[in-house]
Amino acid sequence: MHFGLYLKNKGIITAEQLVDALQVQMNKLVPIGQLALEESIISARDIFDILRAQKDSPTERFGDLAVEMGLMTRDDVMRLLMIQADRKRSITEILVAQRVLSQQQVMSELAAYRQSLLQPKGETTTTIVPVPCGKTADWSAKSAMAEA
Repeated sequence: MHFGLYLKNKGIITAEQLVDALQVQMNKLVPIGQLALEESIISARDIFDILRAQKDSPTERFGDLAVEMGLMTRDDVMRLLMIQADRKRSITEILVAQRVLSQQQVMSELAAYRQSLLQPKGETTTTIVPVPCGKTADWSAKSAMAEA
């Protein structure tokens, strides 16, 4: 589970606050074309050619069109997507900037979140109830039913 969803599920932030932060995060992503230019994978002219092709196919992603046009490889696109992800502004940074959370709250909740990740899924705390010697759990269940 992502940290933003963890905060929402714990009631620390609302769904609306999470969506707002995610929108800010997505709106601030560096475009793949810009990254490709910075990494000297394609030229500015190539970017314009891809954007022109994108006008005819608005649902096609920039990277897919660049591969289809032979201007980039799938490996290039994957590398650029990793760079894009590395440059993505963190949800916590956005929530602090929006004054939804304080830096202290983030640190405290992040520690609790990391601890929750260490606990295996579905693990619950088990309470052991001693059964007197000579009596089985089956007998205890029958006894409880008889008393009811």
